[in-house]
Amino acid sequence: MTRKDSFFDRLPDNLFIGPVFGPEEAEAVKALVEAGTITQLSTDTVEEFEVAFAAYIGVKEAVAVSSGTAAVHTALIAAGVEAGDEVIVPAFTFIGTVGPVLHQHAVPVFADIDPTTLCLAAEDVERKITDKTKAVLPVDLFGHPADLDAITAVAEKHGVTVVDDACQSHGAEYKGRRLGGLAPLTSFSFQESKNMTTGEGGMVTTNDPELAQVCRSVRHQGEQTWGLIARVGYNYRMTALQAAIGIEQLKKLDDFNTRRRAIAGCYTEALVSLGLQLPTEASYAKSVCHVYSFLLPKALAPRRDEILNALQQQGVPVSIAYPKPLYASPVFDGFAVQACPVTEDIASRVLTLPTAHSLSIETAGRIAEMTRSVLERYLT
Repeated sequence: MTRKDSFFDRLPDNLFIGPVFGPEEAEAVKALVEAGTITQLSTDTVEEFEVAFAAYIGVKEAVAVSSGTAAVHTALIAAGVEAGDEVIVPAFTFIGTVGPVLHQHAVPVFADIDPTTLCLAAEDVERKITDKTKAVLPVDLFGHPADLDAITAVAEKHGVTVVDDACQSHGAEYKGRRLGGLAPLTSFSFQESKNMTTGEGGMVTTNDPELAQVCRSVRHQGEQTWGLIARVGYNYRMTALQAAIGIEQLKKLDDFNTRRRAIAGCYTEALVSLGLQLPTEASYAKSVCHVYSFLLPKALAPRRDEILNALQQQGVPVSIAYPKPLYASPVFDGFAVQACPVTEDIASRVLTLPTAHSLSIETAGRIAEMTRSVLERYLT
């Protein structure tokens, strides 16, 4: 066995794939704890985070909430989605996108995805729109923007609102502009796996002050003024402790995204000659590489789980995002679903490598080379 073979024989079991914090976050939280001001009701820290995030995105308003799912839900309420309304959603996404549609007792209508970007396909949105459609909910998947101009054109043609789910795409750009102000409402998540984190937490961004005011009411029990409740609301408030972390994380976001793009570059360099479909950027996009999902050849789709296991046996931190179309989940058994053949195909062949900025470039290189080594056994 050569020295190189020995070096890459097995990756360690204790790879840390998670958030990166410094003393700044700890000190910010400590100050609030020592002052006893830990909620939005006792300090301006949440508002400070909102102002900073809005400035970073380039929008007028940002409303902090308790999770990315809460952000999507709040945005749908602000968009006027009610019981019985249809909302067009991608078939290839996480439940956090579509669960809020169910929370509103609305009807998710699953549309197919673009086979290259893996984001919602505007042409299938056009096919799925009916007179009951209230909103279209594209997802900027894996850090890559959906084609928002094309989707918006379809939505505006039919008088439908676009609610963008950018929960995986903080800092990503569409035609040179950061996501967050390109749709009437956009949601972000700060869960610990995201490109920046507050542990849990989320944000809704908009350029419409009236929509922002609805979002603020929704997150605070539907309150209009003290003691006067305007609508059904929720306790979706972000804590000051989360916001304090968010303020410091936001300062580091561009550096985090640079690291993630570099890690993705390591994977591409190692895998590009194997004939796989690797992540690319559309001409309109700058991705922030939330994860690195690539596709096996169609002939290997039946062996995808075998290949996954072989990679994991070598310590490669590989997973599947996402293993089935979302509509295959039992919670959607009662809904009429039209076929999404691209999603069916993609879900059968996808494998996912982490791009967490906690990984060093050296470690990413080791992951890349081990992944290549294992895949070569199946591709030759």
